[in-house]
Amino acid sequence: MAAQLDATYRSPLAVKNRAVAGWSVSHGLADLDELLAERPHLVIFAYGMNDVGRRDPAWFSGQTRTLIERIRAADPDIEIILVAPMLGNAEWIHTPREMFAKYRDELQKLTGPGLALADLTAVWTQLLEHKHDLDLTGNGLNHPNDFGHRLYAQAILARLTPTRAPQFSVPLKVPPR
Repeated sequence: MAAQLDATYRSPLAVKNRAVAGWSVSHGLADLDELLAERPHLVIFAYGMNDVGRRDPAWFSGQTRTLIERIRAADPDIEIILVAPMLGNAEWIHTPREMFAKYRDELQKLTGPGLALADLTAVWTQLLEHKHDLDLTGNGLNHPNDFGHRLYAQAILARLTPTRAPQFSVPLKVPPR
């Protein structure tokens, strides 16, 4: 993703990945002061996968809204991309399939100027019409494989590039089932 942004904008780019496996949106809130100390221009939040098991979209929305409000209070010029997560395995109790669209819809309600949504929930829903969970996950449950990571990158890049259609040096191909 960073390489594509560098190629598109020909501008120096520093990427800081603060992701920690197993984190929930509440962990993001606890980490927010450290994140803001880095003075980012753009923040990408990809919470939800570890939150859907709560089955409480209103709670998730409230936590995310607090993240946004604290960022805006620190610097109203920081842009934000919220990432609605891929779908977890339908057979795993911790990723109830029926909750993902509800969580995504709560994120969509928060969008506005300087705040966009990258909707991986919709991408995964469409892919699973032709694919199996095991085709798209690296661990069979809730983590994307290499192909899935590329889909995440494309969805985020689509929110950042002027054409909204990122061009990769190697064309994206859906792997055979």
